[in-house]
Amino acid sequence: MKDQFNRQFDTLLRVSTFGEKHSDLFPPSSLAGKLFGTVADAIPQLRKNDGSQAAGLALSREGVTAKAEAREKLREWMVALTRTARSIGREQPAIVAKFRLPAGLGDGALLAAARGFVENASPIAAVFVSYELPPNFLDEVNTAISRLEEAIKAHAQTKSFRVSATASIAYTMETAMDAVYRLDAIVPNKLKNNSPLLREWDTARRVASARTTKAAQDQPAAA
Repeated sequence: MKDQFNRQFDTLLRVSTFGEKHSDLFPPSSLAGKLFGTVADAIPQLRKNDGSQAAGLALSREGVTAKAEAREKLREWMVALTRTARSIGREQPAIVAKFRLPAGLGDGALLAAARGFVENASPIAAVFVSYELPPNFLDEVNTAISRLEEAIKAHAQTKSFRVSATASIAYTMETAMDAVYRLDAIVPNKLKNNSPLLREWDTARRVASARTTKAAQDQPAAA
């Protein structure tokens, strides 16, 4: 997709340059002039949105890392509570069932179980502390829960930002390329007796073919 964007963007640059160079033949008030204007206006928009998309992708990667770290920290606390509850369960068997790790692997299941752990541990916090968990362990678990919730929310917002930029690129590029296709009828009609300019236009409006690897080029043609 990125390669296609670059090839089309290069075409828009050449077409815009052609329109500026020959604005005397295609004044802004004419249909062709307006179409050249559409192409020219698209270029800064595409540059901006392409940068936004790249920034969104980088932030998304950071978000994945942050979410993974927050998830792991919360799971560490839950494992500690589960392990401690099993030990307490040697004398109070009913406690064990209240601190089982969730079977589901999703963040929702993990968060729901963690909140349940906090609720179940609160009335007997002193017992857990007697097993050498830190006195503020409930605060630590609540903090880990909040951090995972915040990481999930931030990642979702970043993903939405990147999707929006991608959609804007697609719309702007489609609009600009449609203008190029329409110009590809108008310009030859205008320049039908001017072979040098027709060749210049043909070069400007052409979208380069996708690159192929040497291995692909060496493949024999189908029989």
